[in-house]
Amino acid sequence: MKKKIASLLLSVTTAAMILGGCGSAAETAVDTSSQTAETTTTTDAGASSDAAATSDKAAQAIADRKAEAEKSGEYEKVIISFFDWTGRPAGLDRINEALSEHTRETLGLDVELQIIDSAAYGDDMKLMLSSGEQVDIFSTCILGYNPSINNGYVLDLEEDGMFDDYCNGIKEKVRADYLDACRVGGVLYGTPPIKDYAIETCAVVVGQEYLDAIGYDTSKLSVGDLGYPKATWDDINDIFAQLHEKFPDKYVFAIQDNELTQGSSVDNIAGDYFGTLLDPQNSLKIEDVYSSDIFKEWVQRAYDWNQAGYLSQDALTDQTGASAKVKSGSYMAMMACCKPGYKTQISGECGRDMAVFDVGESFMSSSSVSSFPWCVNQNTEDPVATLQVLDALYTDSVIEGLMCWGQEGKEYKVNADGTITYADGVDANNSEYYPNVLWLMPNPYVTYVWEGDPLDLGVQMAAFNDNCTCKSKALGFTWDNTDYASEYTALKNAYDEYGPKVVYGFVEPEQGIAELEEALKAAGLDTYMQGKQEALDAWAKENGIQ
Repeated sequence: MKKKIASLLLSVTTAAMILGGCGSAAETAVDTSSQTAETTTTTDAGASSDAAATSDKAAQAIADRKAEAEKSGEYEKVIISFFDWTGRPAGLDRINEALSEHTRETLGLDVELQIIDSAAYGDDMKLMLSSGEQVDIFSTCILGYNPSINNGYVLDLEEDGMFDDYCNGIKEKVRADYLDACRVGGVLYGTPPIKDYAIETCAVVVGQEYLDAIGYDTSKLSVGDLGYPKATWDDINDIFAQLHEKFPDKYVFAIQDNELTQGSSVDNIAGDYFGTLLDPQNSLKIEDVYSSDIFKEWVQRAYDWNQAGYLSQDALTDQTGASAKVKSGSYMAMMACCKPGYKTQISGECGRDMAVFDVGESFMSSSSVSSFPWCVNQNTEDPVATLQVLDALYTDSVIEGLMCWGQEGKEYKVNADGTITYADGVDANNSEYYPNVLWLMPNPYVTYVWEGDPLDLGVQMAAFNDNCTCKSKALGFTWDNTDYASEYTALKNAYDEYGPKVVYGFVEPEQGIAELEEALKAAGLDTYMQGKQEALDAWAKENGIQ
């Protein structure tokens, strides 16, 4: 138990340091000391929530709910929805029981995780949020932050002073400028997950067993700043050709529509690619990425891979996540973005040891902080209870540990060094709870780190964010596109019709891009881009950015 407490204290120290961000070393040290002391108290008391300890209103709300549950025999329930790559975990009911056992004591509530397969998450969430089915807290990843706002799904977190009254923990853990980055039209609708806000673009990951089979030695490549082999696209094409020859019965590459989001330093200004910054480090000029050389190069690459037989012909219709495809054994490689600790993460997701090839550069986009905040449903029955749960997701090590890793002794065990690994007899293929979306979690730095990752992973992540070589000049810019909602819908529909077949390499590039461009122009791309440029120019002037 002492070892577990020590590990939790170290993890919270890490969280404090990552949240120190650009602050001075002295400020970070003060914050770390303060939060460590608080955690010592809450851990000894059963990890009671920060909200109950710091706010009279919050404590009274919890006491009232407990009294009502004592009277009625039932606890009020808050439902948290997010996705993973492989669907509902087999052990989810058990995790929810453990979660509610804890939150009945700390929050006077039952809390239930609702985990949906990534392929269905967007459509399922739209249906639930629009139909009135209970969803209280949800991730806007896949669903989209701005679309969630425009569709009226989300609650103003500061309405009636609720955020100040019930989310003191979030305000302590998340920097004020990061919260401000999630404001749209001045309104705070969501809170960002604490994660890598910078990315290392173009991380091509390949199963190590397949590289061993073709005799590929990664040591012949130089090593990048993150410790991964630096590769060129010629290197990757050579590897893919050898893999295809050696394993003709497998697909070489699990392609996704992430060539721009994770494979480039194009800034999807305001959260979409209908008007972007092609040179975000140096220019605030909104440009059409789909007519750019950057997009043409990616489309040609995908087309060549498809012609070579590296891709599944079902790629357009099979919405299974890429890591789940690799885990199935039918695919050998995929592309994402990397960061400190990524090899451990992606190997867990894919259920096998994965080699990471670093083909890109570090990049922080304008919407890196506000890409997919956690939001509260506008129709939640008890906003106070729901906000208190949201706060606990950032501060309570027990809640976050269950969300991230499952139960000790069932899914994982604690190593002597304070890291965790699979429990005896458990692996990535038979674990009953392994959501594989740690980057999506509100604050994974208040709980354990996985074996193979350094205990100071949070510190390294903060340094990675701070030392990013390409940061967008528009970092922190948000745009309320309500006045252009009809154009956005038309653009999204046009892209959905013409974009995927181009991106996945199923149409000759020149022809496919021309058709996509024609559809986007007809849908109002120029008008939408002009509106975005005007808003960006006004923001830049207000903030003294040239």
